[in-house]
Amino acid sequence: MRKQVLTVFMAGILTASMSMTALAGWEQEGNNWKYNDNGNYAANGWYWIDGNNDGIAESYYFDNTGILARDTMVEGYTVNADGAWTVNGEIQTRTDVGVVQTKSVAVNNGNAATGGVNHNAGYDPAHPLAGKIDEWNLRITNTGLIGASGFNICNENVQALLTNQMDKYYIPPVGNSINPTTGTQMYVSQEDYDKNVHNTQALYQWFCNWLNGMDFENMSEMDKAREIQKVLAQGQYVIENTVGRNGYYSVLIDKRGVCEEYSLTACSLAKALGLKAAISGTGNHSVYYIRVNGTAYMGSNQVLNLDFPTPDNVYFQ
Repeated sequence: MRKQVLTVFMAGILTASMSMTALAGWEQEGNNWKYNDNGNYAANGWYWIDGNNDGIAESYYFDNTGILARDTMVEGYTVNADGAWTVNGEIQTRTDVGVVQTKSVAVNNGNAATGGVNHNAGYDPAHPLAGKIDEWNLRITNTGLIGASGFNICNENVQALLTNQMDKYYIPPVGNSINPTTGTQMYVSQEDYDKNVHNTQALYQWFCNWLNGMDFENMSEMDKAREIQKVLAQGQYVIENTVGRNGYYSVLIDKRGVCEEYSLTACSLAKALGLKAAISGTGNHSVYYIRVNGTAYMGSNQVLNLDFPTPDNVYFQ
Protein backbone atom coordinates (compact mmCIF):
# COMPACT_ATOMS: atom_id res chain seq x y z
CA MET A 1 0.00 0.00 0.00
CA ARG A 2 1.39 3.37 -0.97
CA LYS A 3 1.91 5.99 1.70
CA GLN A 4 -0.14 9.11 0.92
CA VAL A 5 0.08 11.18 4.11
CA LEU A 6 0.30 14.55 2.37
CA THR A 7 -2.75 13.91 0.21
CA VAL A 8 -4.86 12.83 3.16
CA PHE A 9 -3.70 15.82 5.15
CA MET A 10 -4.39 18.23 2.30
CA ALA A 11 -7.96 17.03 2.02
CA GLY A 12 -8.55 18.69 5.35
CA ILE A 13 -6.68 21.93 4.69
CA LEU A 14 -7.81 22.94 1.21
CA THR A 15 -10.83 24.76 2.60
CA ALA A 16 -11.39 28.41 3.39
CA SER A 17 -11.95 27.58 7.04
CA MET A 18 -8.32 26.49 7.57
CA SER A 19 -5.31 28.77 8.01
CA MET A 20 -2.75 28.87 5.20
CA THR A 21 -0.14 27.95 7.82
CA ALA A 22 -1.70 24.51 8.15
CA LEU A 23 0.88 23.18 5.71
CA ALA A 24 4.27 24.85 5.42
CA GLY A 25 4.79 26.41 1.99
CA TRP A 26 1.15 26.41 0.94
CA GLU A 27 -0.55 29.81 0.70
CA GLN A 28 -4.22 30.48 0.09
CA GLU A 29 -5.55 33.33 -2.05
CA GLY A 30 -9.32 33.30 -1.96
CA ASN A 31 -10.32 29.89 -3.28
CA ASN A 32 -6.92 29.31 -4.86
CA TRP A 33 -3.68 27.82 -3.56
CA LYS A 34 -0.02 28.55 -4.30
CA TYR A 35 3.20 26.94 -3.14
CA ASN A 36 5.94 29.22 -1.78
CA ASP A 37 9.41 27.69 -1.52
CA ASN A 38 11.55 30.32 0.23
CA GLY A 39 10.15 33.15 -1.88
CA ASN A 40 10.04 31.21 -5.14
CA TYR A 41 6.52 30.29 -6.21
CA ALA A 42 5.91 27.11 -8.18
CA ALA A 43 4.51 28.09 -11.59
CA ASN A 44 4.02 26.99 -15.17
CA GLY A 45 4.57 23.25 -14.77
CA TRP A 46 4.54 20.10 -12.70
CA TYR A 47 6.27 19.92 -9.33
CA TRP A 48 6.92 17.11 -6.86
CA ILE A 49 6.14 18.56 -3.42
CA ASP A 50 6.53 17.03 0.02
CA GLY A 51 4.54 19.69 1.83
CA ASN A 52 4.51 18.00 5.25
CA ASN A 53 8.15 16.85 5.12
CA ASP A 54 7.44 13.13 5.57
CA GLY A 55 9.73 12.06 2.73
CA ILE A 56 6.84 11.32 0.35
CA ALA A 57 6.00 13.81 -2.42
CA GLU A 58 3.04 14.15 -4.77
CA SER A 59 2.97 15.81 -8.19
CA TYR A 60 1.07 19.10 -8.62
CA TYR A 61 0.50 21.40 -11.58
CA PHE A 62 0.63 25.20 -11.28
CA ASP A 63 -0.37 27.59 -14.09
CA ASN A 64 1.76 30.52 -15.24
CA THR A 65 0.36 32.66 -12.41
CA GLY A 66 1.25 30.06 -9.78
CA ILE A 67 -2.30 28.84 -9.15
CA LEU A 68 -2.65 25.17 -8.25
CA ALA A 69 -4.80 23.13 -10.66
CA ARG A 70 -7.47 21.13 -8.82
CA ASP A 71 -10.19 18.66 -9.77
CA THR A 72 -9.48 18.89 -13.50
CA MET A 73 -7.33 17.55 -16.32
CA VAL A 74 -3.99 19.11 -17.29
CA GLU A 75 -2.11 18.04 -20.42
CA GLY A 76 -4.19 14.86 -20.46
CA TYR A 77 -3.46 14.02 -16.83
CA THR A 78 -5.99 13.98 -13.98
CA VAL A 79 -5.51 15.95 -10.77
CA ASN A 80 -7.86 15.41 -7.86
CA ALA A 81 -9.62 17.93 -5.62
CA ASP A 82 -6.41 18.38 -3.61
CA GLY A 83 -4.43 19.06 -6.78
CA ALA A 84 -2.44 15.80 -6.65
CA TRP A 85 -1.83 13.90 -9.89
CA THR A 86 -3.78 10.65 -9.98
CA VAL A 87 -3.60 7.84 -12.49
CA ASN A 88 -6.87 7.51 -14.38
CA GLY A 89 -7.58 4.29 -16.26
CA GLU A 90 -9.17 5.88 -19.33
CA ILE A 91 -6.49 8.52 -19.74
CA GLN A 92 -3.38 6.54 -18.77
CA THR A 93 -4.59 3.11 -19.95
CA ARG A 94 -3.37 1.62 -16.68
CA THR A 95 -5.05 -0.56 -14.08
CA ASP A 96 -4.36 1.49 -10.94
CA VAL A 97 -7.31 3.84 -11.48
CA GLY A 98 -7.49 6.89 -9.26
CA VAL A 99 -4.25 6.21 -7.39
CA VAL A 100 -2.33 9.28 -6.26
CA GLN A 101 1.19 9.11 -7.66
CA THR A 102 3.95 9.47 -5.07
CA LYS A 103 7.73 9.33 -4.88
CA SER A 104 10.33 9.30 -2.13
CA VAL A 105 12.32 12.50 -1.60
CA ALA A 106 14.87 13.76 0.87
CA VAL A 107 13.38 15.00 4.12
CA ASN A 108 14.00 18.74 4.40
CA ASN A 109 16.12 19.56 7.43
CA GLY A 110 17.42 22.89 6.15
CA ASN A 111 17.34 24.64 2.79
CA ALA A 112 14.06 23.78 1.13
CA ALA A 113 15.59 23.66 -2.35
CA THR A 114 18.23 21.07 -1.44
CA GLY A 115 16.55 19.07 1.30
CA GLY A 116 18.92 20.35 3.95
CA VAL A 117 21.95 18.85 2.18
CA ASN A 118 25.13 20.88 1.89
CA HIS A 119 26.47 21.33 -1.64
CA ASN A 120 29.55 22.99 -3.07
CA ALA A 121 29.70 26.77 -3.47
CA GLY A 122 27.80 28.02 -6.50
CA TYR A 123 25.52 24.98 -6.60
CA ASP A 124 22.23 25.69 -8.39
CA PRO A 125 19.39 23.38 -7.24
CA ALA A 126 17.40 24.23 -10.38
CA HIS A 127 20.31 23.06 -12.55
CA PRO A 128 22.21 20.67 -10.27
CA LEU A 129 24.61 19.42 -12.96
CA ALA A 130 25.50 22.79 -14.47
CA GLY A 131 28.93 22.67 -12.85
CA LYS A 132 29.70 19.16 -14.14
CA ILE A 133 29.13 19.57 -17.89
CA ASP A 134 32.69 19.05 -19.06
CA GLU A 135 33.99 17.07 -16.09
CA TRP A 136 31.31 14.41 -16.54
CA ASN A 137 30.92 14.63 -20.33
CA LEU A 138 27.41 16.14 -20.24
CA ARG A 139 27.74 18.63 -23.07
CA ILE A 140 25.02 18.30 -25.72
CA THR A 141 26.53 18.51 -29.21
CA ASN A 142 25.04 20.05 -32.34
CA THR A 143 24.61 16.60 -33.88
CA GLY A 144 22.17 15.57 -31.20
CA LEU A 145 24.62 13.05 -29.72
CA ILE A 146 25.44 13.51 -26.06
CA GLY A 147 28.97 12.82 -24.93
CA ALA A 148 31.43 10.31 -26.26
CA SER A 149 29.58 7.34 -24.78
CA GLY A 150 26.27 8.07 -26.50
CA PHE A 151 24.36 7.75 -23.20
CA ASN A 152 22.47 10.71 -21.85
CA ILE A 153 20.27 11.52 -18.88
CA CYS A 154 16.94 10.31 -20.27
CA ASN A 155 16.90 12.64 -23.29
CA GLU A 156 18.31 15.92 -24.54
CA ASN A 157 15.61 18.03 -22.93
CA VAL A 158 15.99 16.53 -19.46
CA GLN A 159 19.77 16.85 -19.69
CA ALA A 160 19.49 20.42 -20.98
CA LEU A 161 17.36 21.38 -17.97
CA LEU A 162 19.64 19.69 -15.45
CA THR A 163 22.79 21.26 -16.90
CA ASN A 164 21.30 24.64 -17.93
CA GLN A 165 22.12 24.09 -21.61
CA MET A 166 18.83 25.71 -22.54
CA ASP A 167 19.92 26.47 -26.10
CA LYS A 168 19.59 22.70 -26.65
CA TYR A 169 16.13 22.43 -25.08
CA TYR A 170 13.56 21.77 -27.79
CA ILE A 171 10.09 20.22 -27.83
CA PRO A 172 8.67 20.33 -31.35
CA PRO A 173 5.38 22.18 -31.73
CA VAL A 174 2.22 20.50 -32.92
CA GLY A 175 2.29 19.94 -36.68
CA ASN A 176 5.06 19.94 -39.25
CA SER A 177 8.37 21.29 -37.95
CA ILE A 178 12.14 20.85 -38.13
CA ASN A 179 14.26 19.85 -35.15
CA PRO A 180 16.91 22.60 -35.03
CA THR A 181 19.46 20.29 -33.40
CA THR A 182 19.30 17.31 -35.76
CA GLY A 183 17.59 18.89 -38.79
CA THR A 184 15.05 16.07 -38.95
CA GLN A 185 11.39 16.45 -39.85
CA MET A 186 9.04 16.29 -36.89
CA TYR A 187 5.33 15.39 -36.95
CA VAL A 188 3.76 15.89 -33.56
CA SER A 189 0.14 15.56 -32.48
CA GLN A 190 -1.33 17.56 -29.60
CA GLU A 191 -1.46 14.35 -27.54
CA ASP A 192 2.21 13.60 -28.18
CA TYR A 193 3.19 17.20 -27.44
CA ASP A 194 1.32 17.24 -24.12
CA LYS A 195 2.81 13.89 -23.11
CA ASN A 196 6.32 15.03 -24.06
CA VAL A 197 6.03 18.21 -22.02
CA HIS A 198 4.64 16.41 -18.98
CA ASN A 199 7.14 13.55 -19.04
CA THR A 200 10.08 15.91 -19.52
CA GLN A 201 9.02 18.10 -16.60
CA ALA A 202 8.29 15.11 -14.36
CA LEU A 203 11.69 13.50 -15.07
CA TYR A 204 13.50 16.81 -14.62
CA GLN A 205 11.82 17.32 -11.24
CA TRP A 206 12.64 13.75 -10.25
CA PHE A 207 16.34 14.20 -10.99
CA CYS A 208 16.42 17.59 -9.25
CA ASN A 209 14.92 16.08 -6.10
CA TRP A 210 17.28 13.10 -6.25
CA LEU A 211 20.45 15.11 -6.84
CA ASN A 212 19.52 17.92 -4.46
CA GLY A 213 18.91 15.38 -1.72
CA MET A 214 22.50 14.10 -1.54
CA ASP A 215 26.01 15.51 -1.62
CA PHE A 216 26.80 13.73 -4.87
CA GLU A 217 29.64 16.13 -5.69
CA ASN A 218 31.74 14.76 -2.83
CA MET A 219 30.54 11.15 -2.56
CA SER A 220 32.72 8.13 -3.29
CA GLU A 221 31.98 6.15 -6.43
CA MET A 222 30.68 3.22 -4.38
CA ASP A 223 28.34 5.51 -2.42
CA LYS A 224 27.04 6.86 -5.73
CA ALA A 225 26.46 3.31 -6.98
CA ARG A 226 24.58 2.50 -3.79
CA GLU A 227 22.26 5.47 -4.41
CA ILE A 228 21.56 4.07 -7.89
CA GLN A 229 20.97 0.65 -6.34
CA LYS A 230 18.37 2.14 -3.97
CA VAL A 231 16.45 3.80 -6.80
CA LEU A 232 16.32 0.69 -8.98
CA ALA A 233 15.32 -1.53 -6.04
CA GLN A 234 12.09 0.46 -5.63
CA GLY A 235 10.81 -0.82 -8.97
CA GLN A 236 9.10 -3.97 -10.14
CA TYR A 237 9.92 -6.06 -13.19
CA VAL A 238 6.98 -6.48 -15.56
CA ILE A 239 6.46 -8.12 -18.94
CA GLU A 240 4.77 -5.55 -21.15
CA ASN A 241 4.92 -4.26 -24.69
CA THR A 242 7.36 -1.33 -24.77
CA VAL A 243 5.78 0.32 -27.82
CA GLY A 244 4.78 3.89 -26.98
CA ARG A 245 6.26 3.70 -23.47
CA ASN A 246 8.74 6.07 -21.89
CA GLY A 247 11.24 3.74 -20.26
CA TYR A 248 12.76 6.25 -17.86
CA TYR A 249 9.35 7.52 -16.77
CA SER A 250 8.13 3.95 -16.31
CA VAL A 251 11.01 2.98 -14.00
CA LEU A 252 11.58 6.20 -12.07
CA ILE A 253 8.00 7.39 -11.62
CA ASP A 254 5.71 4.42 -12.30
CA LYS A 255 8.33 2.18 -10.62
CA ARG A 256 8.00 -0.70 -13.04
CA GLY A 257 9.61 -1.70 -16.28
CA VAL A 258 11.11 -4.31 -18.58
CA CYS A 259 14.79 -5.25 -18.97
CA GLU A 260 15.64 -2.63 -21.56
CA GLU A 261 13.94 0.15 -19.57
CA TYR A 262 15.90 -0.75 -16.43
CA SER A 263 19.17 -0.90 -18.37
CA LEU A 264 18.68 2.50 -19.99
CA THR A 265 17.53 4.05 -16.72
CA ALA A 266 20.55 2.67 -14.85
CA CYS A 267 22.82 4.27 -17.45
CA SER A 268 21.00 7.59 -17.05
CA LEU A 269 21.42 7.47 -13.28
CA ALA A 270 25.10 6.64 -13.67
CA LYS A 271 25.58 9.48 -16.14
CA ALA A 272 23.97 11.91 -13.70
CA LEU A 273 26.49 10.89 -11.03
CA GLY A 274 29.56 10.92 -13.25
CA LEU A 275 29.93 7.12 -13.43
CA LYS A 276 30.63 5.01 -16.52
CA ALA A 277 27.94 2.55 -17.62
CA ALA A 278 27.39 -0.02 -20.35
CA ILE A 279 24.60 -2.27 -21.65
CA SER A 280 24.76 -5.80 -23.02
CA GLY A 281 21.85 -7.20 -24.99
CA THR A 282 18.57 -5.63 -26.11
CA GLY A 283 14.87 -5.69 -25.36
CA ASN A 284 13.84 -8.21 -22.70
CA HIS A 285 17.31 -9.75 -22.60
CA SER A 286 19.57 -6.89 -21.55
CA VAL A 287 21.76 -6.31 -18.53
CA TYR A 288 23.73 -3.26 -17.49
CA TYR A 289 27.11 -2.59 -15.93
CA ILE A 290 28.29 0.29 -13.77
CA ARG A 291 31.98 0.96 -13.22
CA VAL A 292 33.05 1.74 -9.65
CA ASN A 293 36.70 2.55 -8.97
CA GLY A 294 37.71 0.85 -12.20
CA THR A 295 35.71 -2.32 -11.51
CA ALA A 296 32.50 -3.37 -13.30
CA TYR A 297 29.38 -4.45 -11.39
CA MET A 298 26.41 -6.00 -13.18
CA GLY A 299 22.72 -5.30 -12.79
CA SER A 300 19.62 -6.97 -14.15
CA ASN A 301 16.25 -5.22 -14.00
CA GLN A 302 15.77 -3.73 -10.51
CA VAL A 303 18.75 -5.58 -8.94
CA LEU A 304 22.21 -4.00 -9.08
CA ASN A 305 24.76 -6.39 -7.52
CA LEU A 306 27.39 -4.36 -5.70
CA ASP A 307 28.55 -7.23 -3.50
CA PHE A 308 30.66 -8.94 -6.16
CA PRO A 309 32.34 -7.53 -9.29
CA THR A 310 31.24 -9.15 -12.53
CA PRO A 311 33.60 -11.65 -14.19
CA ASP A 312 32.49 -10.30 -17.59
CA ASN A 313 34.92 -8.33 -19.69
CA VAL A 314 33.12 -5.00 -20.04
CA TYR A 315 34.14 -2.18 -22.36
CA PHE A 316 33.27 1.27 -21.05
CA GLN A 317 33.58 4.08 -23.60
